[in-house]
Amino acid sequence: MHYNESVQLLQSNGKKGAVIVKFRYEKIKKIMLFIVKDAGMISFEELSEKTLRRLTPFDGNNKWYMEAVVTDLEARGLLECPMHNGQLFVKYVG
Repeated sequence: MHYNESVQLLQSNGKKGAVIVKFRYEKIKKIMLFIVKDAGMISFEELSEKTLRRLTPFDGNNKWYMEAVVTDLEARGLLECPMHNGQLFVKYVG
């Protein structure tokens, strides 16, 4: 994989999101899917904390990248992000 390859992120409303470096996307995606599959369903806050602990610092805001990838994976049908008692949760739907 080349470090200059990019991924066009998707949004749940069908629009295109940001374009990010594929290496970052794949790394964040792999970590998050591992955590969510292991948990079954997890709060977005806990997923954020666990993901950020496993990431090495990037140029930029790791939390922004993580949120953008969650949105993308939801738009691609891999994750669902239901609200329960005013709190956002994430679950794997494959």
